[in-house]
Amino acid sequence: MTIGTCAPRVGLLVALGAALLLPASTPWAGTGAVRPGSGYTIAGHPLDDRDPQYTVNDYRTYVIAGCVPKHLPIKGPVGSVWVACNDLDYAKDKVVESRFVSCLEMFTDGVLQGLFIKEVNNRTWESFRFSCRELQADGTVGSRWEKSPFLFNYEKEGDLFETTVPTNRLSIGLYEVYNKLQLRESLLQVGLEHATAEDIYENGSKGKDPQSIQVSPRVPDAFGLGGIAGTHKWECPPGMVVTGAAIGHVPDNKGKHTRPVYLLMECRKLFHG
Repeated sequence: MTIGTCAPRVGLLVALGAALLLPASTPWAGTGAVRPGSGYTIAGHPLDDRDPQYTVNDYRTYVIAGCVPKHLPIKGPVGSVWVACNDLDYAKDKVVESRFVSCLEMFTDGVLQGLFIKEVNNRTWESFRFSCRELQADGTVGSRWEKSPFLFNYEKEGDLFETTVPTNRLSIGLYEVYNKLQLRESLLQVGLEHATAEDIYENGSKGKDPQSIQVSPRVPDAFGLGGIAGTHKWECPPGMVVTGAAIGHVPDNKGKHTRPVYLLMECRKLFHG
């Protein structure tokens, strides 16, 4: 046997040996499921290239909390019934949408766990951002948290209000208080709806909402509303959790503050393996 004929055969034997050492294909590979034994994780499926915040598929969707301006590009099945804005003067009120930020930009299995609002007065905000934590295998979240960039940040000084979800629970939606007297002024006060990972997953697998839903402290303070306040619950579809957000708002003509209109919440499927 010459060296020239030996080398290819040796290479073939090495390749065959390596192939035998590779694990056999598994039923969860490439299906969007998670590997058994990984515990709780978040679906990491990519966003659409165009209008990524409006991506809709079996593993990722969105909910609009508040009211929906007529120009918003709504599409696909979502977790809530839409409410049209009726307190906007479209001739002069220009609704702008902030950049969309996902907790998956900060953590592999990031979930939205807190809101930070600086309010000048009722429905006049200086700034808005949120915080994320890393989902752990046992369904709790880690101790380290990161704040998103400001989704908007204006110059008129306001008071800081914040609301957060306990570390043993995950956010699934927004509890909204709105002003009935003023033609349904939206996002007057908000809190995060949350439940345990086990409840979200188990009931979600049956197409049901979790049974352990609670609401974080509502912010900002809302005074003098009496009996004219209405409420609405904006929730992700069953089995999904909140993992990011963008916000629609109407900036002041002088650029000193802004008025919130809607909160776009990203919802992603919760897995357990």
